[in-house]
Amino acid sequence: MLLPASPTAAVVSSASPTVLSAKETRHILIHLHYLPLVPEKYLGTHGHIHKTYLWRFKIPRALQALAASDSWQDPWNPLVLGALYQFEAVHNLPIVPGGMGIRGLPLNIEKALLHAKKTDPDPWTWILVTKFPRPEEIHLFMGGRGWIFQSKANTGVMHATPDGTWPVYARDTHTAMVGRFPIPVSHAQIRLYEAAKSAGYALQSVHYSHYHHHWVQYQHYDDPDIRWVNYFDRGRAVHFYPRTNYGFPQSAGCVELPESAARKVYGLIHYGTPVTVSHAAIGSWDPPGSQYLKEPLNIKPLHLAYREIAAKSTARSVHLQLVETSASNAHQ
Repeated sequence: MLLPASPTAAVVSSASPTVLSAKETRHILIHLHYLPLVPEKYLGTHGHIHKTYLWRFKIPRALQALAASDSWQDPWNPLVLGALYQFEAVHNLPIVPGGMGIRGLPLNIEKALLHAKKTDPDPWTWILVTKFPRPEEIHLFMGGRGWIFQSKANTGVMHATPDGTWPVYARDTHTAMVGRFPIPVSHAQIRLYEAAKSAGYALQSVHYSHYHHHWVQYQHYDDPDIRWVNYFDRGRAVHFYPRTNYGFPQSAGCVELPESAARKVYGLIHYGTPVTVSHAAIGSWDPPGSQYLKEPLNIKPLHLAYREIAAKSTARSVHLQLVETSASNAHQ
C-alpha cells in the first residue's frame, strides 16, 4: 500500500512556547464538541468526588465496551486523537499527532486550540468492521442518529488487517496504491523448489517469507485508480476495490468495499472518524432499529450537600458527611 506523505507542521516562533497538557487539550476538544463527551462528577463510596465522562448522545453497547477499554487520560486514546484530527482539518491545519498523541503538539496547533471558537460542524461518526460471523461487514454509526449504514466488506488475507481502533488521518477521492501482496505457498512447494535448486536445475530465483505463521511469496501490485480512500492505520484504508464478491478476506490489509458503499461511507465520515476492526461485534450487538438506541439519554447533574450524622455528633462537635441529593432537593 502507498503510504501518504505526512504533512509538515508549520513552525511558529515564540520566545515562550505554549505547552498544553493532555487534559487541557482534551477539555478544549470537549468544549468545542469535537469530542462528544460531558465531564461528570460522582460521589464515591468513601465520600470522595470522582470525575468521569458521559456521552452527549446514546451510543451502542459495542461502543461503550470499546470506550471503556481505553482510559480517557491516555494521550494516545484513538477517540480523543480522532477529535484532534477533525479539529485540525476544520481549521486547515496539518493532520498530525503530537510527540505523545495529544501531548507535545506543534506550537501553531496549540495556539489554534487556545483561541478556537469554531465548534465541530460535522456529526460524530464511528466505523465498526466485523470479521465474524461471515460475511465480513462494515457498520457506520452517527451520533444522535444511530446505525445509518451497513455493507459487506473485505479485510486482509492471513490476518493482514489487525484488530484495533485508529482514527482516519488522510483521505482522497482518487489515489494510486503500490505494494506487495502475500500469496500463500505450501511447505511441499518450498521443499520441491529447494530440492530442484540443490540438484542444479536452472531456476528463476524465488524468495519465500514467513508472514503471520504462513509461508508466502510476494506479488507486487500497482493500482493507479483507487477511489474513496480513508487511511486509518499505517497505509491501511477503507476504500473501493473492484471484486466479484465481498464478505471475506481478500485484500493486502485494507478494508475493501463495493463502489456504491465506498462512495457513501466517504461522504458520511470525516477526518478523525475512529475505525474499529474487530474479530466479532464488541459486547452486546444493537442492530439498526434497536430499541436500546431509541431510549432517552439520562444525564443527571451531581448535587451535593452536607448532612449531620447524629450518631457520630456530640454537644461539642458536629459530624458532617457529603451526600448526593436530588435536583429538586438541591434547589429547596
